Amino acid sequence: MSSLTPEEFWDLYEETLDEKLDHPHIEISIAGNAEIADELLALYLSGKKSAGSGLVKDYELAGDPLPEVDNFWIILDSKNNPRCIVKTIAIEINKFSDISKKIAEAEGEGDLSVEHWKKAHRDFFTPYLNDWGIVDLDDEDVVTEFYEVVFQK
Repeated sequence: MSSLTPEEFWDLYEETLDEKLDHPHIEISIAGNAEIADELLALYLSGKKSAGSGLVKDYELAGDPLPEVDNFWIILDSKNNPRCIVKTIAIEINKFSDISKKIAEAEGEGDLSVEHWKKAHRDFFTPYLNDWGIVDLDDEDVVTEFYEVVFQK
């Protein structure tokens, strides 16, 4: 596995490009949380996962901007080693209750059904709902980023 810092990993990626990117927006994160990071990372690396979703309210309460097309993510494993870089190629915002099959399939988890997506995300978000002041998850806006893996080592 990589023992590179995220910055060194990014430098390796840029060495593969014809020219350096001009002020790219780069985030560094494990996929999901420490318990599921390696499982989700494996889906990215295999090409089965090409999207990820979060609640708009979580971004707002954290004071973070919503994702944008052309953002880059350095995806870390559960030991905080950089393993791949993904680039955001599209964004969608939908109500939790309106998540489409396209999103469920792009997230690459379970049986790829909307039902599985909703259960997995409901289980993931539920511990935070009170802190976020959310009463009905179905009414909440979900931001989905669609990605392409641009580098892995």
